[in-house]
Amino acid sequence: MSRVLGCGAALIVAAMMTGAPAMAGDVVTDPTWKWKPGADDMARYYPEDAVDRSISGVATIRCEITLRGMVEACEVASEYPYGLGFGPAAIKMMTSWGRFNPPTVNGQPVGGRKISIPVRFVAPTPGSRYIIFDPVWETAPSMEEVAAAWPTGSDRDEGTAVLRCSMRADGGIADCTVAGQTNSDFSNAAKSLKDRFRVRLTSEEATKYADSDVTVSFRFINPARPEGRSRKVRNPHWVTSINPEAVLAVYPPQAADAGVMAGRGVADCLVDPTGALTDCRVDRESPADMGFGASTLAIVRLLKMNPWTDDGRPVVGGRIKLPIDFNLAGEAEAGAGD
Repeated sequence: MSRVLGCGAALIVAAMMTGAPAMAGDVVTDPTWKWKPGADDMARYYPEDAVDRSISGVATIRCEITLRGMVEACEVASEYPYGLGFGPAAIKMMTSWGRFNPPTVNGQPVGGRKISIPVRFVAPTPGSRYIIFDPVWETAPSMEEVAAAWPTGSDRDEGTAVLRCSMRADGGIADCTVAGQTNSDFSNAAKSLKDRFRVRLTSEEATKYADSDVTVSFRFINPARPEGRSRKVRNPHWVTSINPEAVLAVYPPQAADAGVMAGRGVADCLVDPTGALTDCRVDRESPADMGFGASTLAIVRLLKMNPWTDDGRPVVGGRIKLPIDFNLAGEAEAGAGD
């Protein structure tokens, strides 16, 4: 299970510069806070639907810091629960009240550098129940089930809904209320899918978080649109990672014998109901005929993604092309799909 919050008034913000030095050897310092928004600022910009229902959330925004330390040109990198407005709220709050000492290069302040600013909103309304957000799901609806739930007769391009539900001891969800919606058609579509969700819980978690609530975001895309018909997996949330020792164990012997120190394979896989990758085949490999494709298949079978994405989309029944980079130093990187 990913994240659990109790209730209390708080705002947690951090910042990190994502840009690289202009030239090798430059001495670069990160921006530091001159003025950090406080709890009163959070209350002013807290999304109305979320605060009314005592729902917490997180958002990461990417912004430029000017020479004067102002925050501008922001965009939402991620938000959860998706559809309640935490991303836009973070942008409004930070551009209005966030102030930095700008980053420096070789001791000189510089402007225009992009930074990532994660913001965590913690619900200001007191309450006794835990709220689980961004859970790891044991099961979740498939792409076909979500497409079939599209509201009959709706000509919208897409719609959203957020449910707050009680979590049963087995991880299932019930007694859902609407925390946010485009309109009632989409909240009804979301409710029709609730029985397909079950949170992945250990026996200890099932005891600890009994009588908790869970939030679920939904982003419905019109199945008449090309994007709605696509079965390509986008923005997966990986719940297992690559072990470098496992990569070394499957490094192609013919490549090592030939002195080839690095290579890449790309696997094309189907996502099964648990988020594991199945029906995998080699899409391409380089260098060719050195065994990197077969080694890639051995690695991707170890990977697993959350069956539901952070932005409220299914992955079950979709396909993903996953590049894996190998080298003899024991390092490997899995791309986000291509």
